[in-house]
Amino acid sequence: MTRVRGESVAPGVAVGQVHLRGFAAESTGRRIAADEVDLELNRLRTALHKSRAQIEEIKQKQSGSLGEAEMRIFDAHLAYLGDAMFVTEIENQVLQERLTVREAVQLVFAKYDRIFQLVESDLLRRRASDLRDVATRLLRNLEQDATPGIAKPVGPYVLVAKKLTTADMFNLDNEKVEGIVAEEGGMSSHAAILARSMGIPTVTGIRDLPKLLRDGDCVVLDASAGELVTKPDERTLAEGTLAAQRWRQSQVEAQAHLPQVRHQTRDGTPVLLFGSCGSAGEADLVRTFGMAGIGLCRTELPFLADRQRPAEDDLVRSYRQVLDGQAGRPVSFRLLDLAAANLAPANLASGDAPVERNPALGARGVRGLLAQQDVLRLQLRAILRAAAGVPDVSVLVPFVTTVVDLQRVKAALLEERVALKKAGVPCAADTRLAPILEVPAAAMSVGALLDEADFAVVALDDLQAHLLAADRDNAAVRGYHELVHPAVFELLARMQKDAERRHKPLVLFGESAADRLRVPFYLGVGYRSFSIAPVRLRTVLETLGRHTVEECRKLAARILEAPRTVDVQKVLLSLDPA
Repeated sequence: MTRVRGESVAPGVAVGQVHLRGFAAESTGRRIAADEVDLELNRLRTALHKSRAQIEEIKQKQSGSLGEAEMRIFDAHLAYLGDAMFVTEIENQVLQERLTVREAVQLVFAKYDRIFQLVESDLLRRRASDLRDVATRLLRNLEQDATPGIAKPVGPYVLVAKKLTTADMFNLDNEKVEGIVAEEGGMSSHAAILARSMGIPTVTGIRDLPKLLRDGDCVVLDASAGELVTKPDERTLAEGTLAAQRWRQSQVEAQAHLPQVRHQTRDGTPVLLFGSCGSAGEADLVRTFGMAGIGLCRTELPFLADRQRPAEDDLVRSYRQVLDGQAGRPVSFRLLDLAAANLAPANLASGDAPVERNPALGARGVRGLLAQQDVLRLQLRAILRAAAGVPDVSVLVPFVTTVVDLQRVKAALLEERVALKKAGVPCAADTRLAPILEVPAAAMSVGALLDEADFAVVALDDLQAHLLAADRDNAAVRGYHELVHPAVFELLARMQKDAERRHKPLVLFGESAADRLRVPFYLGVGYRSFSIAPVRLRTVLETLGRHTVEECRKLAARILEAPRTVDVQKVLLSLDPA
């Protein structure tokens, strides 16, 4: 029995037989004879046709369970399959270089994958993810064409793949994926978004999986803890099976019981637990789980699903769908957090944008929107129109550095509201505005920003990344990002004091906002509003139920007095029930 750890993408527990996908041998570069060219091109056409038919069938089957934004991911895949540029380039590799169609597909998509990965932007990373999904589906269909007798799993199974892709998540031959383990794949990929929306326990970042596992092996996957157990003994298997049953049952019971749960500490102090979401499916979970509303709704998906800017009416429908689903609960829409170059129409259509030396610290967020005012105003109009007659709708401004950033968006919001009213278009009479604090300079001047805003959102993960100069998605420095550094806690305490002086709330957002070890500190220094992923709600509720506010204050005081990271860690672990 072996236990290996990876990165949790979607929580949950699963037990099942392993089904390996995507670990085929590397391309050999074998040349084909002239009389084999037509056969290979026919194989390509067959695989393209089959791939398109599969995606259309998936769209039909999933139309009732996935939201509009998620469904548009598959529209993007259909567009790639019909893109003459990619298809012609694959054909040319067969015709001119005499490669097999399988090797041609690998070569062409590997080239574009390298290009996209060199350009460090969220937009192109997601496009690279979509391209990989398309290539994976093509290769799977080519494999089945070459070896029609390939074994298929029978009954529920745990998918073990080289990369986390939608091609393997949606397998029309069987729809019983209990869990997913992958060597590669990030939290923000479309496949990860769909895994969370569908409630499939998923872990990535475990290397050399073919050396650990074979088809048919039984495994226990605890995705909440990011742990995979191979060749479990009888006791571990029995415990894992029971945990998986409890997990599935908890998801069913959540719909019936969580709405009645009061969000409060052990001594009855009320706490607002909002949901964070990036799709219609996640927004539905916010309502289903009885959360206080949507604390942060990401709006990038409609812009990333297609190679063109979405129409204003389409955005209005998308935003209105989210608002209607919350039935009057507060909803906060985060404006686009993309680089300015990627918002330009020509670059959005081609996927080709100027390369910034350090995109994470470049013209992104509000900087990009102010550089592309038409996109900013498109979003503002759509939100104002969607929010007509709806109470408590907010606009969140990402990557704010100075008060001027906020003032310029505030002015644009006012101008668009006046223009809509003059045109007789129904729109929101009042919309709240809030900066997202992720830049240390903004965090240290939160008071001045709150003078121009109704409240503020603290993007904990990004703020910590910038404060500690460590990218959380970079495995080489992940240890630095995860440090419980005294400076992080000192800054959070200072921000909350500044907000209290102005009687305006701060909302904590991000994965760290739901960390069971840190939540007592947040409560102890005065935070009472959180925006967390719906799947993290149960963990936070359990943490709230274990502590009184007075206990949290004492804990926070000890942490703020701790001089070193190791001292902070000791204080946090002293209250860890595990």
